[in-house]
Amino acid sequence: MRKLAHRVLLILAACWAATALAAEIVRFPDYPDPNKRFFRAALQLALDKSGQAYTLMPVLPQMLQGRSIARAMGAGGDIDVLWTMTTREREALLLPVRFPVDKGLLGWRIAIVRQDKAAQFANVQTVQDLRYFTAGQEHDWPDTRILRESGLPVMTASQYDSLFRMLVVKRFDYFPRGVAEAWAEVDARPELGLTVDRFIVLRYPAAEYFFVTPRKPYLAEHIWQGLLRAQADGSFDRLFHAHFDPLLQRARLSQRRVIELDNPMIDAGRLLPADSPWWYRPLPAAN
Repeated sequence: MRKLAHRVLLILAACWAATALAAEIVRFPDYPDPNKRFFRAALQLALDKSGQAYTLMPVLPQMLQGRSIARAMGAGGDIDVLWTMTTREREALLLPVRFPVDKGLLGWRIAIVRQDKAAQFANVQTVQDLRYFTAGQEHDWPDTRILRESGLPVMTASQYDSLFRMLVVKRFDYFPRGVAEAWAEVDARPELGLTVDRFIVLRYPAAEYFFVTPRKPYLAEHIWQGLLRAQADGSFDRLFHAHFDPLLQRARLSQRRVIELDNPMIDAGRLLPADSPWWYRPLPAAN
């Protein structure tokens, strides 16, 4: 009996080893992104639901979005999949998985400001009012063009971390961030004297997709199928709400003045319909 049990264990171990060896490595960039735990978990969920054998592996060190896209494009590149805001250019260079992983939250932008200027937007009602203030952004972010084409002044930096110091020394007035990014970034830098504006939210059509290297179209299809299955069985929504609900409660989007901006970098006809349940919509403010 013991010999039989030992043989069964050996067979199971061999099967596990064979499966592990057969699993394809999927490499993704390690962004300086406070929400990367969510996106990595969503990617892992999609791969698990795909029914295929994949193992995720981060590519270090941390890199800018533009660099990761270039490395995903190249024939000998070492990036298989990344997550970023969709644009026409990115959809032409890479294979988009047209599932808004962030439910469009990237298009809801709240501002990091200096504590001594916490009330600077108290009387801002329109985009024209906002033109008296200068925003800060990284030079290769799509947001930079979106803000500028709306007539809003923008100062750029080549390094993400530099933007916080530039705000502190008054190189610009506010740093628009995603609703799921702002507080984590402020909380991580208590010595800088920053806070999150409570009066306004910028909103423009946007979606954060997984983008796959053109070398692996089958991977894009597997991620798409996995996301659809996760959406259908409720596991994707559970993951989304577990990560974002505390941040959305803190953001109080329904109590802010919404300043609508156009997004010239997307083809709106390729986004899901506005009434799709895959988009996030704030609940109306309670009376």
